[in-house]
Amino acid sequence: MASFGQYVNKALGFNPQKREYENQLNAILYGNLINFKDVVFYNYCREDFIVKGYKSNAEVYSIVKKIVDKLSFAPLYLYEDKEDKKSARYKSCKKSVDKVEHAKYNIYRAKSLEFVDENNDLAQRIEQPNEHQSWNELIELFRIFYFVQGEAFLYRETADDSDIALSIHVCPANLMEPVFGGTINDPITGWKLNLLNGQIRKLDAKDVFQLKMANPEFDSMGSQLRGMSPLQAGQKYLQLDDTAVKAWLNSTVNEGAKGIISPNSPDPKAWLQPDQVDQLQDHIEAKVHGAENKNKIVAAARPVQYTAIGLSPQALAIVDGLKYSNVKLCDLWGVPPVLFDPNPTYQNMKEAKERFVNEVIIPYLNKEEEGLNRWLTEPFKRADKKNYVLDYDTSVYDELKLDLEERKALSEILSINEMRVLEGWEEIEDSDAANQVFIASGKVPLNEFDMGLTLNDDLNK
Repeated sequence: MASFGQYVNKALGFNPQKREYENQLNAILYGNLINFKDVVFYNYCREDFIVKGYKSNAEVYSIVKKIVDKLSFAPLYLYEDKEDKKSARYKSCKKSVDKVEHAKYNIYRAKSLEFVDENNDLAQRIEQPNEHQSWNELIELFRIFYFVQGEAFLYRETADDSDIALSIHVCPANLMEPVFGGTINDPITGWKLNLLNGQIRKLDAKDVFQLKMANPEFDSMGSQLRGMSPLQAGQKYLQLDDTAVKAWLNSTVNEGAKGIISPNSPDPKAWLQPDQVDQLQDHIEAKVHGAENKNKIVAAARPVQYTAIGLSPQALAIVDGLKYSNVKLCDLWGVPPVLFDPNPTYQNMKEAKERFVNEVIIPYLNKEEEGLNRWLTEPFKRADKKNYVLDYDTSVYDELKLDLEERKALSEILSINEMRVLEGWEEIEDSDAANQVFIASGKVPLNEFDMGLTLNDDLNK
């Protein structure tokens, strides 16, 4: 006899075996992909973002370099989580753009995490991911691909039947194409890497780490599974910037004479003869050109007129568009344009730097850190049965440090060691006093204070 639960499920048409296919959108989008093996779809040319965007446009290069250079300040450390109450507090704080919350995060990280020995296999992998690159070199290239192309890839070399990385390498995003044929919920079975020598290397999906920007372009070609480059949305401003720079360069290279001086009279008798033209030219060189003639007034013996030769109004408008395209290109990455202002005010630059770290740097580091802990750290955790944690130390950013008044206020409620952590110093070991909270001496409750003074309450009695 069927149970009440089975009866309800049957009445409602619920079949647990069909739950995988309840997402009709996925079934439509991926239905034509998972029925075939080793199918690769090529979309638009991603190489253009590198060749025409990053390499050929100084503005894009400067913006991406500004981001990548700032990211490189934060070192990556490998820790082991102690798995205690303080660990739970550390996880709840996480990296925050609020200065006080960020200070809490640094304190609880020091309390709940311990540095892993540098001879550890995973620590060695972070120190030297492959024989040709250090971690800083590898991750710099990885981040360039991410911010230019909207996605970046790492792949790991492993032993047979293992997920533990023996080496880690960067894959150019424009040379990576997905291989479909999995399930509706997980349609990518692998990636194909174009080796540029006529050969293709197939990589298992589990050995590839993809970090991507969100792509809202859902279609049956799987575009939503690839990252969306900021340059895809900013192509018109990129073109405007390129055109404006080209117009400015052409005007500089081919500029020639500024203008022409000619008789301002219809009577041919008033026109200059060839020898007079040469004399006038010499007179202009002596009396008009040069810094020594600045702001002088020059007299003419006969009516003449000056006709300027220069860029057309349309060309001038294009050149003027440089300042607008620069701002828009910065906005594509959320980078404050003030950071590129040659003469900013101190306050504007200070606020721009804080916005840059809060809105661009910290969110990205959190995203990258989370992905690396999931893809790179997990296999080592299972093998060593230790709770490894990769963490970027963002306390190096001055923009997130507390000001003097905030530090002074916290010093009254924190221990010496906690304040040392906030200031970037190591804790004092084997000292109970350094872990105690001190209070200002000489303070007593008001009801115990008596120096012969009469309080208002006593006067009313």
